[in-house]
Amino acid sequence: MTLRRPVLLAALVAGMLVLGVRLAAFAEREESPLSGWHLWTETDEWAAVQSAKRIASGNVLDVPAFRPFFSWQKRFGTEAEWDAAMPPNVFYQGPGYPYLLALAGVPRPGAVPLVRLAQLLLAVVASGALGAACAAILVRSGRGPVLAACAGAAAGAMHGLLGPLVFLDGFLYRDGPVAHLSALLLALPLLGERPSGPVRGAGLGLLAGAAALLKQTVLPLGLLAGAALAVRADRGTRRSGTVAAFAAGLLLALAPLVARNVLAGAPPFAFDTRPLVGIPWANARGADGSGSTSPLIFEVLREARGSTLAASVGTLRTWRGEPLGLPALLARKLASAFQRAEIADNASFEFFRARLPVLARLPLFTLLLGPGAVGLVLSARRSLFRRGEGLLVAAAVLVPLGACVLVSTTTRYRCGAAAPLALGTALLAALVLEAVRERRLSGAVVPIGAAALVTAAALLPPAVPVRHVRWADTIVAATLAEARVSPEAGASEVRRYLADPGDDMDAANGRRAMARWLAGRRDWTLVEPAGVAPAGSRYVSPGP
Repeated sequence: MTLRRPVLLAALVAGMLVLGVRLAAFAEREESPLSGWHLWTETDEWAAVQSAKRIASGNVLDVPAFRPFFSWQKRFGTEAEWDAAMPPNVFYQGPGYPYLLALAGVPRPGAVPLVRLAQLLLAVVASGALGAACAAILVRSGRGPVLAACAGAAAGAMHGLLGPLVFLDGFLYRDGPVAHLSALLLALPLLGERPSGPVRGAGLGLLAGAAALLKQTVLPLGLLAGAALAVRADRGTRRSGTVAAFAAGLLLALAPLVARNVLAGAPPFAFDTRPLVGIPWANARGADGSGSTSPLIFEVLREARGSTLAASVGTLRTWRGEPLGLPALLARKLASAFQRAEIADNASFEFFRARLPVLARLPLFTLLLGPGAVGLVLSARRSLFRRGEGLLVAAAVLVPLGACVLVSTTTRYRCGAAAPLALGTALLAALVLEAVRERRLSGAVVPIGAAALVTAAALLPPAVPVRHVRWADTIVAATLAEARVSPEAGASEVRRYLADPGDDMDAANGRRAMARWLAGRRDWTLVEPAGVAPAGSRYVSPGP
């Protein structure tokens, strides 16, 4: 059996498994009222749709730049004051995703499920590529083709069927596609059997640039993917040609951003305002690592005058008199990245998982954490990675981990590490099985024990505050269920919360909100009219 056969087999099996299960999850979600979550006006998903709507209506350059104004922002300043604190005409978020939504026809009827389906197919492609890369690593290191094909299929399936990542792909977020493009940036340089050349370099450069347009923090991973490809090229003209082709592909992908910024009067390589807001949001004094906003966020932003560097310095200044405060906060956020809890932001994984049976049966991040980390370290020690590949694999883990430390360990940020951890888990399984066959007890027991220890850390009490229940989730779900199923379906969501508000830190306001909902009031739910039942079709409590 040649190298190509187990690689192709791994890709095919992984892709088919991911496609089958994800189609079931897709159908389940589309049939659920939760598929209307993009109608809630308090999320980045809604903001992406509004931005796409402006672009599709003719504002192709997005000038003035779209800025959502969420209810939490009102606590700090007016919409005009927030606009004044932002750099003029810099995108709100990475421009790639809103433009893709506009091309897909969002928010026209039928376009939203079409985008979700496209994200599903991207997950299938990424899973197949990761499975092929895992199989290629094992075959070229002398392992048998059957073991390689099985491990590769497992690696791809673990990435594509990770519950939190399936959850993300059901939203119009950039984060799911970013995780899959990151998987491709990791897998493609690992695949090549022959020395690299300019064609592969140009293709990888285009991919790296496209990923950066979705989320600029992926750019370091893209650059390292290009470096890993160049290292494998023959010395001399072929290597320099590969580097030049990669750079050309990257610049070509970024050219529309640069051109738009020049025309709009923004800095040429300004991607978005998210780092500017995110740094004081999650790191100024008063932040707790949970994703809640620091009370000093707007004070820092006002003084920064649109400069991310100035915002970083201002964030540091908020900790005057408490020099260990920020390091302690960063340490807690780092620890939270290795724990089981899925921190909610725009939507709660746990909330959806409790209502969607297929999603509830999919594996959690904890499954990959210990085995994945140990497997990657062990593979590096066994020299399974070629020159430059070890650094690439490390970056694939560290880039999303850096986002968790910089902001917080929300599901959206942590899922970026799914691909390298799935790869590490499959490689660990292959190496342990090999040790068992060769009767090397320590070669099996030691790595399994190390993986168990890392996994056990995930079961420790959370290092940052975590809310598994938020009353806003219930209000949105109840409103959507009432409009799409029946008034009683919406009321059952409300009663479910009232029966057990769980660990909701704002339960007092939650109970008041539920009482208003039961009284028939929907004007404050912040759900677009398309997701709200007409007045005559709403649930109204018959009385005390």
